[in-house]
Amino acid sequence: MDASCLHVAMFPFFAMGHISPYLHLSNKLAKRGHKISFFIPKRTQSKLEQFNRYPHLISFFPINVPHVEGLPHGAETTSDVSFYLAALIMTAMDRTERDIQLLLFDLKPQIVSSTSHIGYQT
Repeated sequence: MDASCLHVAMFPFFAMGHISPYLHLSNKLAKRGHKISFFIPKRTQSKLEQFNRYPHLISFFPINVPHVEGLPHGAETTSDVSFYLAALIMTAMDRTERDIQLLLFDLKPQIVSSTSHIGYQT
């Protein structure tokens, strides 16, 4: 990778209203030659692959969304639940901490961008 190119890790909140703009931004960055590591719920990845314009620069890293009591089994994003259960998606995201830490440690991106209150990114 060229020294002027960056490696950016994208970790949007698990809501399509956050994920879609993050993928749009990822495409813009990749167009300029930057490498993107995009952390996405496992089953949500298939919904977005067709919008990845630079698959040689944008890599999806599927995240297993842990089950949280009260959250329907298989729910990954706020689109999968009612408005009243969206807080449980946040709780599930918080429980991905170890997986995200390991990915960040292995990938060593220069920039981490998140639309969430993830305190363990630093």
